[in-house]
Formats: sequence, structure tokens, C-alpha cells
Amino acid sequence: MRRAAPITLALAALAPLVALHAEAPPPAHPASLAVTVTGLHSTRGQLVACLWRDKTGFPSCEKSSTALRQVLPVTGTSMHIAFSGLAPGQYAVTVLHDEDGNGKMKHNFIGMPAEGVGVSNNPGGMPGYAKSLIDIAPGSAISIRMRYLLG
Repeated sequence: MRRAAPITLALAALAPLVALHAEAPPPAHPASLAVTVTGLHSTRGQLVACLWRDKTGFPSCEKSSTALRQVLPVTGTSMHIAFSGLAPGQYAVTVLHDEDGNGKMKHNFIGMPAEGVGVSNNPGGMPGYAKSLIDIAPGSAISIRMRYLLG
């Protein structure tokens, strides 16, 4: 009786693993989001943009430990922000025109925003997380219109 060569036995043992690898789906391409912010009233201060994967702390970026945050100097009445390397899925975006540059939303005496704000989907009224969700895939783009409640 002839014995199988050790190499032949090793290849036979690997065959199921090779078949599993061949059937695995290709890795997903990272998603990205290009955000155009319009309607900025001035070029003072900075733009604070936050990308939300969950609603913890929404819509106040300073209260979230999970939102991706970008801070850019305001250079015009329209600005562009890019988020890349994201997992495809649903996200929300908030934008603050931080005119005094302190990194926080300024409020008036009754708690209304005293600086410009914007939210994905441009919902009216108080921005809710569910109303603000958008689908992000490779090459996604949205536009957010700034709102100034007090002027």
C-alpha cells in the first residue's frame, strides 16, 4: 500500500479554507461625505461640523464623545467639509457657525441658539436625530443651509 505524500495531505486539509476565502465578499469600500454649507452670515469665527453615528449627545457636539468633529476657519459665505474613511451607513451632520470662536454654542437668555446652526436634511424646528439621518456610501454629498434664529 502506498502512502500519500505529506504535501498532498497538507493541501487536502487546506482546500476547505481556500474555498471559504474564495467565497468571501470583497471588502467594502470606505464611504465618504462631502458637505456644502451655505448661508453663512459672516466670515467671523469658525465652523464646527460634527458627524454622528449615534444619537448620544445629539445635537450638541461638545456633549458627545463619539461624534467626529472638524473645526475650520470661516472663509466665505459657503464652505466645504469632507469626511472620509467612514463605514457605509446612516449618519447625521450638525454644523455650528461659532462666530466668537470659543468652540461652544452661544445661547440667549431663554436657551435659543444665538449663533448659526445647520443640520443634515435641513429639518425645521428642533433638530431630531431620526429626522437628520442620511445614508452615506462612497462619494456621498449633501448641502446644509445655515439658520440664524436671532438675526
